[in-house]
Amino acid sequence: MATQINIADIQRAAQNSVPLIFRLAVLIPESFTLLDRICEIYLQELGQEKILEPLSYCVKELISNAQKANAKRVYFEERGLDLTRQEDYARGMEGFLRETSENLPHFYELLRARRMSIEVTFHTTGETLRISVRNSARLTPTEQVRIQERIARARSFHSFFEVLESAVDQTEGAGLGIMMLLQFLKRIGLGEDAFSIDSFDGGTVSSIRIPIAEIHLEQVRILADVLVRDIDALPHFPEATQELIQLTAEPEASLGAIVSRISSSPTLTADVLKQANSAYYGRPSRVDNVLTAVKMIGLRSLHHLLYSIGFQRILAQHRSRLTALWEHSRRAAAYAMVLARDVLRRKDIVDDVYAAAILHDLGHIVVTSLHPATQVKMRRFSMEKNIPSRILERFSFGMHHADIGALIAQRWNFPDYLIESIKFHHDPLFASARYRHVVYCVYLANAVCDLERGMITYVQMERPVLAEFGINSRGQLLDLAQMLRKQFEAGTEDGASREEETLVHAAT
Repeated sequence: MATQINIADIQRAAQNSVPLIFRLAVLIPESFTLLDRICEIYLQELGQEKILEPLSYCVKELISNAQKANAKRVYFEERGLDLTRQEDYARGMEGFLRETSENLPHFYELLRARRMSIEVTFHTTGETLRISVRNSARLTPTEQVRIQERIARARSFHSFFEVLESAVDQTEGAGLGIMMLLQFLKRIGLGEDAFSIDSFDGGTVSSIRIPIAEIHLEQVRILADVLVRDIDALPHFPEATQELIQLTAEPEASLGAIVSRISSSPTLTADVLKQANSAYYGRPSRVDNVLTAVKMIGLRSLHHLLYSIGFQRILAQHRSRLTALWEHSRRAAAYAMVLARDVLRRKDIVDDVYAAAILHDLGHIVVTSLHPATQVKMRRFSMEKNIPSRILERFSFGMHHADIGALIAQRWNFPDYLIESIKFHHDPLFASARYRHVVYCVYLANAVCDLERGMITYVQMERPVLAEFGINSRGQLLDLAQMLRKQFEAGTEDGASREEETLVHAAT
């Protein structure tokens, strides 16, 4: 672990729900000092400085246990003992703690040689700070039983004194520590469900989850509700587009009524013809009438396309400031579509994925587009409600843009898959099972875009999502990113002149 930290990088990770990951080969005093500072920065961002001391203990306990687990493996290995055999386990544990503490440099070298590291992850979601510590050792059945016994026993204790006075089997190093950790969690109002430990091939992950204080959540909700409900500057989804979305969703809607509605709007006509003549459909000759275009696109695809069209109309009001955001949304949508169609081979969700990816940054764009007068209204409201200015500032600059976007999508009566994709595009593991693959495609497409812009790295991405797409290494991720980029650039170059010609033709 580095001996210095970049405070701005940590603040950015906390504000944007990006995992912050550190790897440690061995623990040194400087490691704990730096981790204390990281905890402090995260808690400052969340308005929770008062729990720094108990949280610091909990993090140190998780890390210490992780290193003990790694050291135990090399200790048993060096002595030719089998951790999974009861007799070997009992024999090895007799001298483990004493011998490893007396000869730390030797065991540090063994850990480095075997690349048995510890990985510490800090990750904020809309409502939670999660701190996870991963080691390189899978728990044995005996260790799992011992840990569950400690957790069960901790339920009967009501104070640190009771824990310390209890007769604890000290042959297992994590026993007393875990019970003390649970007492510290109690002191900050959390139950044992805030702590978890999961073991799998290749390692064990222990985690604590700290919900943000209810007062803080309530303040954020108040601001979001005011923004969505009362701010005059909030863009409106185009009425004609919204009516057409509803019409294409009706099972009994006639093709003639849909074509007639599109034809009555020059902007909708131009947008639909533009899509029909895009490189995606690969038609050799130009489509110049709405009926043919709608037949080619299909009603289901048209229904999803309309969300993109409406979104572009919102952006057109602030084009000079939001060009980069639109380009990002367009690229993410193209990537997400390829992920669904070519990697997951889920053609049934391609249209859903494209619309969801186009709209994933809806909240960020809406907040960015607010006029100065709107900002003044929000500040005045925060003063009246005694909401700290730092919360308003982070709210205004994007920390909660996913939640804001989801609230706006609800207000505009968007379908559930769009609301979930917007809300969880940084936190895909919280998505419902029903829309998991849609959210995963949007998350990974957005993450690849961020990777290309140097905003995140491979280790900061959600591993369960990567595994869903068959990605198990940095090299595989870079290969995927290169494939997505090539397809996007090829499609952009191929379709640019045809789309421009279509728009001119439609306008005339």
